[in-house]
Amino acid sequence: MEKKLNYLTAYAVISSCLICFVLLSGFLQKNNNENFDEITVKRINIVAEDGNLRMVLSNENRQHSGRMNGIDIEKRERPAGIIFFNEESDECGGLSYYGNTEDGQTYSGMSFSMDQYKEDQVIQILNEEVYADGKERIRRGISIMDIPTGSDLFTRMDKIKEIQTRLESMNEEDQKKLIAEIGNSLGTKQRLFIGRTGANNSGMFLAGPDGRQKIRIYVDENGTPIFEVIDNEGNSRNILKTN
Repeated sequence: MEKKLNYLTAYAVISSCLICFVLLSGFLQKNNNENFDEITVKRINIVAEDGNLRMVLSNENRQHSGRMNGIDIEKRERPAGIIFFNEESDECGGLSYYGNTEDGQTYSGMSFSMDQYKEDQVIQILNEEVYADGKERIRRGISIMDIPTGSDLFTRMDKIKEIQTRLESMNEEDQKKLIAEIGNSLGTKQRLFIGRTGANNSGMFLAGPDGRQKIRIYVDENGTPIFEVIDNEGNSRNILKTN
């Protein structure tokens, strides 16, 4: 009886050691590379050694809403694609794409964007296509935008919401004054666009600090080359057309 008891004790000890060895081996091998011929997944999170996000590859339903200053932006609709995060875990750009036809209307496009530090996108390579009511609207090219230097996304968005609330209780004249005095200083301004516009003009379009276009050099939908300068009142000056 004593021999059987010793045997069972030894068996239990050896079995426990073997189980612990197998479990520890699994943990020790966690850094090993794995090779897959194919993988099907709805979302992939790429993280740094400390576990913080660096990139999210996802479908549209599971896409990350964005993050700034350690705070996730409120859940919002975003297309499928890739979202990039910097060393501070702030969103700093992304690649998105979409395309669908519904009720006879087609929307398709792709965008690669780069964000200003602590802010929204300031460089964008895009393709937008809309086919609806027998008409097409295609816009594709490169955009360069301006955002106030040192601006913080959350702070700027809070100010914009505050202004929108104030505008709701104002008459039209006071609304225009407030937008001119404050509102325009908070928005994103497009300073340069190179490409094809929705009006099928292909060329280069330059704007001032206020976002208003000042110079247009393009070929219109009829193939006519045009050089156009716009004054501060929005009037076209020095227009040169060559047939």
